[in-house]
Amino acid sequence: MEGSGPCFRHIGSNVKVHNLVITLSPENMVLGSDIIIDDFVFIGSHRRLILGHHVHIASHASITGGGRVLVGDFCGISSGARLISGTDEFTGGGLTGPTIPPEFRQAHRGTVILEPHVIIGSNAVVLPDVTIGEGSTVGAGSVVTRSLEPWGVYAGSPARRINTRPREIVLANEQRFFEKYGRPEVQYRSAACLDEP
Repeated sequence: MEGSGPCFRHIGSNVKVHNLVITLSPENMVLGSDIIIDDFVFIGSHRRLILGHHVHIASHASITGGGRVLVGDFCGISSGARLISGTDEFTGGGLTGPTIPPEFRQAHRGTVILEPHVIIGSNAVVLPDVTIGEGSTVGAGSVVTRSLEPWGVYAGSPARRINTRPREIVLANEQRFFEKYGRPEVQYRSAACLDEP
């Protein structure tokens, strides 16, 4: 990473966090290698947040909610997309908002997992307690309210499967990539990463 920036829990090589990125609690963030985070991205405070290898987060995207988040290897988050790992329970009797002390709130802190090769389209929203299966894509403006199966193309509100991605072709390209550039010693491919020290 260029310059003196936040002190991340771990940071790999070839990581570019642009100057106008805001990260809260970087000490809870693990960044793999070969990452680009564009200007105007906001990453809120989380219990644990991992960005795998070869991840790009485009401008005006955000990751908020205070829960746990894994963005697996080879994932992309497009401009304006939102990953939300926690929320106030609006149907309960608690008061809402960050200005209220915890004993008066009913907040839920969940987990969002993007397995490897997931693409989140522009202005899509991913809600808490969702796993997006390996290789799936979420179309622009979609709202993901439940977990999605691997290798699907999803769109709409709520997101529905409309097509299939070519699993064998993507994984063959990944293998050729590793043959040329080497396989990383640590890979970020499953929720188990969130439990490691």
